[in-house]
Amino acid sequence: MRVGFVRSVLWHRYGPFWVRSLAAAGADVVDADPDAVAAAWDDPRVARVPGLAFRAAAAEAVASSGVDLLVVPSVNAGYEGARGGAQDPFVADLPGALAQVLPGLPPLVAAPTDLDAAGVETTLVSVLGRVNPSAGLVRRVWQTHRADAHPPAAPGLPAPRDGARAAVAWVGQPWHRAPDDPDVAPGARTEAGERILAMYALPPADLRAEGWRHDPKLAPSDAEAIGAVLRLARRPDVARFVVEVDDTAGADAWLARKVRALARRDVDEVPLRDRWTPAASRDAAPVVEGDVAAADGEGEG
Repeated sequence: MRVGFVRSVLWHRYGPFWVRSLAAAGADVVDADPDAVAAAWDDPRVARVPGLAFRAAAAEAVASSGVDLLVVPSVNAGYEGARGGAQDPFVADLPGALAQVLPGLPPLVAAPTDLDAAGVETTLVSVLGRVNPSAGLVRRVWQTHRADAHPPAAPGLPAPRDGARAAVAWVGQPWHRAPDDPDVAPGARTEAGERILAMYALPPADLRAEGWRHDPKLAPSDAEAIGAVLRLARRPDVARFVVEVDDTAGADAWLARKVRALARRDVDEVPLRDRWTPAASRDAAPVVEGDVAAADGEGEG
């Protein structure tokens, strides 16, 4: 069975675990061709998707039309509200929204991006059963890989420096960056020499818990971003905030307003325009092949 993935949204959180598990069950894990993804940006259905990250996801889905199953990240799995950023259907339910705007896609699998979410085992075991009819093999694969069903380690942030208020708190939608992005990694600095304290270096579960203490009805992605603002606003070394904003996404406009209301600092908006583009899709590295190779090497030595 050929299984494809949408990897433009929070891939680092869920993707490698899913790839290793499915490959161990005998799935043929395939990566969308970068040229096909870039060409799919011209599809008028893709062009109407709000938000560059989700437009990239739609382009990947179109380019993956030849697979038997397509795994799509579910950013807010289990959330049934429509508040804040989740007023955008692509934020609230990315797999469902893609199926709605792109009829004719292969069967979609909604994969929770939070690996310690309640539905991960049920969802993955169900997909493993579709890949391989052997109940014994499915059981062994899950027992072998279940220990890896946890969020990747967060690098964390340095402690505040006494008397130094020269750091910039960097926040945005959880899917805007990965923790190892060199622009926001621990130790990175702005052009003015300020130390960057990026939310992406903190454990998402901790940030969501903080956000839900502020408002228990927030969608998980909103709770994560708001929790980061609250956490970073308490640091004495933060001089200002930067919020990354995709000006094609209404959810980002909502988040920017919340940041300004909660930060108690000056807030600058940084537009995202070059992270998700046809050119970026064409230049993307084939990550799935490397993950499968790592899976094939398990147990050697």
